[in-house]
Order: sequence, then C-alpha cells, then structure tokens
Amino acid sequence: MRKSAFIIPIFSIFAGAAAFYLRTEELQSVFDPHTGLPARGAFITSSLIALSVFFLLVLAMFSIIAAIRYRSPKKVGNAFGISSVAYPLIFILLGVIWICGTFIHLLNLIRSEALDDIGLIFCVVSVLAALCVSLCAIYIYKDPNRRSPYVLCIVPIVFMCLWLVLLYRENAANPILISYVYRCLAIAAVALGFYYTSGFIYEAPSPGKAIVAYGSSIYFCIVSLADNLGVGTGLIFCSYIIISVIHLAMLLRRLTPKRRNVQNDS
Repeated sequence: MRKSAFIIPIFSIFAGAAAFYLRTEELQSVFDPHTGLPARGAFITSSLIALSVFFLLVLAMFSIIAAIRYRSPKKVGNAFGISSVAYPLIFILLGVIWICGTFIHLLNLIRSEALDDIGLIFCVVSVLAALCVSLCAIYIYKDPNRRSPYVLCIVPIVFMCLWLVLLYRENAANPILISYVYRCLAIAAVALGFYYTSGFIYEAPSPGKAIVAYGSSIYFCIVSLADNLGVGTGLIFCSYIIISVIHLAMLLRRLTPKRRNVQNDS
C-alpha cells in the first residue's frame, strides 16, 4: 500500500481544493447578499454536492477493498509506524497551532463582546484537547504500552462532539442548512478520525473506517475553510487537515496483504 499512502491523501487534498473553489464561488454568487438565501437549483451548488458524493463513494470503495484485502497491526505504534522523533515533534507543533487558533478565537469573542460561559468552556476544552493530542503523540512515541494515551485520546473526541453540539445550537434557528452543513460534516469527520485512532490505542482497530474518517476530514475541512471562519478557527481546521493527512498516509503505509503472516500484530 505504499503507493496508496501517497495517492489517497493527495487525492483527498485535490478533491478538497476543487470543492473549496466551488464553495467559494457558491458563497459569492449563489447566496443573496441581503437576505442570505441561496438561489434555488443553482448549478454550482449541485456541482459541489455531486463532487462531495463522488469523493465519498470513491473513498468508501477504496476503504472496503483495503479492509478486505489488507490488515493493519493492532498496536498503535506498529499501525502508524512511529519510529521517528519527527512524529511527536510535528504533533507538538500542530498542538501549538491549535492552541494559537483557540486564543485568537477567544480574543475575537472578547473584542466583539460575544464571550459567554459557553464560549469560554469551548476555548478551555479546545486547549485541553490540543494538549492531549500532543501529549498522546509523545507518550505513544516513548512507550505505546503506557496507559496515559488511553485517557488522553478521549478528550479530543469529547471536544469535537461539544463543538458539533454548539454549532447546531448556534444555527438551530437557521433554515439554510447549506450555509453550515460542510462545517458540521468536517467536525463530525474529525471526531470519527480521533475515535478510530483511539481504536488502535485500545488494540481494536478498524482500518477501513479509519481511512474513510481521515479522508473525509481532509476533504470537508478544506471545504470549510471557504466559509467565514475567522483566523482562529481557520488555524484549528488547518491543524486537523495536517493531522488527518499524517495519520492517513502512515496507516496506509503500514497495511499489509492478509495472505502474509504479519508479525507486527504481536
């Protein structure tokens, strides 16, 4: 799967870039600047939906083939081939970017006088989730058998679920689903990505589902960058994209045909 470890992440990035362009054009031409209502039957909206469905179908077909023909090691260290100090260093950097994005978002809330208890809780949990992602990478690199990652891997999942709930709460009265649906899909995909990553930590991997989650995270996070997210939230989404690209490439690289005896599982 070494070729796929390069092709599938690149395919996800390019598909996301194409969808980003369509989403940008959609926001500029389809939505009325005064009412915010989209034009019915817009070709560009249909094209974006068709591209998203096509991407998900291709990704699902590939993941099914990978799950049938290949296996992944059960242990997280073997599954992701963590043998270089670059792994924890990159995730420390991504954690810093995530935290910086959170603080920028917090400052924007303070400046606009929109900070409330829920916004503060969101920022606190976001920082905790970023720290846990970085610490988890460090512990996995140093000693995958330690129990610390078992607890740390749960926090990012909880944060993504919290974010999804708050996003729905913020748009509960918004009848225009298309205006925020891609952000919902992006956050849900990232949550699933962290969830299936934790499956390797608990030695209960689902490589096919993980491939879909990582690829979807890349695609929908790139699409969501076209929305008016703000610099802080944009940095957080960028960190998710890089995390998903790294995990997808590393996992695909470590898949081996089932007909071979894989000793890495032990």
